[in-house]
Amino acid sequence: MEIVTQVTALNVKYPGITMALGTFDGIHLGHQQIISQAVDLARQINGTSVVFTFSNHPLSIVAPERQPLQLVTQEDKAELIAELGVDILLTIPFTPEFLQLSATDFIRLLWENLSPKHIVVGPNYYFGYNRSGTPEMLQQAGKKNGFDVNIHPIVYLKNTIVSSTLIRKMISAGKVEQASFLLGRQFKIKGLVIHGEKRGRTLGYPTINLEISNQLLLPANGVYAVTIDIGRIQYNGIANIGTNPTFNGIQRHLEAHILDFTGDLYGTTVTVTFLQHIREQQKFSSADELKMQIGQDIKAAKHYYAK
Repeated sequence: MEIVTQVTALNVKYPGITMALGTFDGIHLGHQQIISQAVDLARQINGTSVVFTFSNHPLSIVAPERQPLQLVTQEDKAELIAELGVDILLTIPFTPEFLQLSATDFIRLLWENLSPKHIVVGPNYYFGYNRSGTPEMLQQAGKKNGFDVNIHPIVYLKNTIVSSTLIRKMISAGKVEQASFLLGRQFKIKGLVIHGEKRGRTLGYPTINLEISNQLLLPANGVYAVTIDIGRIQYNGIANIGTNPTFNGIQRHLEAHILDFTGDLYGTTVTVTFLQHIREQQKFSSADELKMQIGQDIKAAKHYYAK
């Protein structure tokens, strides 16, 4: 997949462009269906599939105080889009200048630079200044300019609307299994292994501490059954998110104990996949009490893996 970071005349180089338009801030099942439809339409005409999205959330410009935490990094977002068979990812910064672009000017921008044959959007796709552009407006423009606009219906799973907002609420509540169901994949976080307090070693359960961007959404504080990918090898483990209240910690962080692993991982990027919430964060009266509980957490995690 080719990644393009500014709007340019792609129509000069690529024939039969079919586009998926959206913020696609989680690449959940709804987003996947919209993008996959664009890919299928492009293949039907031997054309080129393009995803047009932003490298930052529009709310970071429109209303920074309401900007949601990210479900995926931009790097992971690109990887997930590539896995759907997309030819070109057009990911541009959402700027104050772009914010001022009228809906009509946005359509003109698309037509002049991409000349799409097909455009696929969700039913809640809005564009242009003050969100004045609608899918129906895009359809009318398509009739005038010779491109089709497919409005993909809302995606439901078990009578639940698939949405990034709901997925964020689930993850924030520690409901990682339910969130993964709507995402269409298990919820994962990548992080660089950094030095921590090294208390886990003294308890007999050494942990890795991960450096996580403060723009990424973390699950609720507590302990989780997880897998940890180190390179191409996957290990089982448990992860703790919280402040270490037993030791009067303040900083919230993510640490994981990897089962059946020994080695130095400092400076290594690993992926933690959240499988099941085991328990909430607790403050223990002593390090020994915490050690006993960690043993119980591992037993709970192993029971999950066995299932």
